[in-house]
Amino acid sequence: MEPIRIGIIGCGKYVRNHVRAILDHVPQFRIVALCDLTREKVEQFRRENLPRRKVAIYTDHKKMLTKARPDGVIVATPHTLHFPHCYDSLSSGAHVLVEKPMVTSSQHARRLVALAHRKKLILQIAIQGTYTDTFAYARKLISDGTMGELQLVTGVLAQGWLEGTRGKWRQDPRLSGGGQLYDSTAHVLSAMMFLVDSPVREVFCVTDNKGAAVDINAVASIRFENGCMGTITSGGNCSTWYSHLILQGSNAIMEISPHGGSFCVRGRRLPTDITAVPKGWDVPSVSPVRNFADAILNRSAPRCDGHLGIMLADLMDALYESARTRRPVKAPLRKK
Repeated sequence: MEPIRIGIIGCGKYVRNHVRAILDHVPQFRIVALCDLTREKVEQFRRENLPRRKVAIYTDHKKMLTKARPDGVIVATPHTLHFPHCYDSLSSGAHVLVEKPMVTSSQHARRLVALAHRKKLILQIAIQGTYTDTFAYARKLISDGTMGELQLVTGVLAQGWLEGTRGKWRQDPRLSGGGQLYDSTAHVLSAMMFLVDSPVREVFCVTDNKGAAVDINAVASIRFENGCMGTITSGGNCSTWYSHLILQGSNAIMEISPHGGSFCVRGRRLPTDITAVPKGWDVPSVSPVRNFADAILNRSAPRCDGHLGIMLADLMDALYESARTRRPVKAPLRKK
C-alpha cells in the first residue's frame, strides 16, 4: 500500500505530539511537508522532530498544497486561521485533522462541513478526550438509559492562563478569536457537547477580561435542545490547574475528566459504582492521528467530526454574543 502523504500547517509546540504519534504507531502516514510563517521555525521543527527524514519546507500553505500535494493535512495554527487553512486543504483534495476549536464562526463551521461532504473528504477535530475509551463508554451509559434522563451538566476549568499566555497570540483576538473560553475551556465545552450530544438552544454568559484584550474568567448558563441544562465556569487567573465535568441524570451522577481517563458513575439504582471501562469493551483509546488514518482507510468512523465542530461553534458564537450584549441569546445565531 502506498503511504498516505501528510502535510502539517503550523509548527508550534503541540503539533509535536501528533508527529510523535505518527512515528510511533501510524506507519501508514508519511510526513512529506511542513509549513509555517518563517523558514527558520520550520527548519528548527524539522531538526528537532524529523531529523533523518526528507521533508519539504514551505512558508506559504497554498504553495505546500499545490507542490507537495498531500493526501491529508494536520492544521495546528492560531484559531482564527483554522478556517482558511482547512478550507484550502479540503479544496485541494486533502483530508483534514484540525486542532480545536475547528473554527471561530458557526458560518465557517457549516461551510467546512459542507465542503468536506461535497468533496467526500474526512474532516476531524483533535479534541483528545473524545478519542478515549472512557468517553465512548460514558456516551454508551447515557444513551442506553443507565444514567436515566440527562438533566444537568457542569463544567469547570481553572488555570494560570492570564500569565501563561501574556504577550502571545492567544491573547490577541485577531488570532485567537477569544480568550480562555476559546482556548483551554474549549476542551471542557467540547466534552460537554460530545456527551450531551444536543445542539444549544439558549445561553447567558458573563465574562471578565481582567485587563486583557480577551476573556480571562467567564461563567455561563446553557440550555440544550434536548432539555438538559448546563453551567460552565471558565477561570484563567488561578494559581493551579483543575478541570472537571459532572453530569446528572435521573438515575445516576457521572464525574469525568474532560480529557478522558478517570470517571465515576454512581446512583442508588445502580448495583455498584462504575469506575472503569469494563473488560472486553470494544472501543479502545486511540490518538487523533491513528483514528484519522483509520478513517481515511475506511477502517473506522471519525471519533470527532465536523458535527461537533458546528455545535461548538454555535455555542461559542452565542456565548460571546451574550457576553457582549449582557443578555440571554438564542442559538444558533445563523441558520443553515
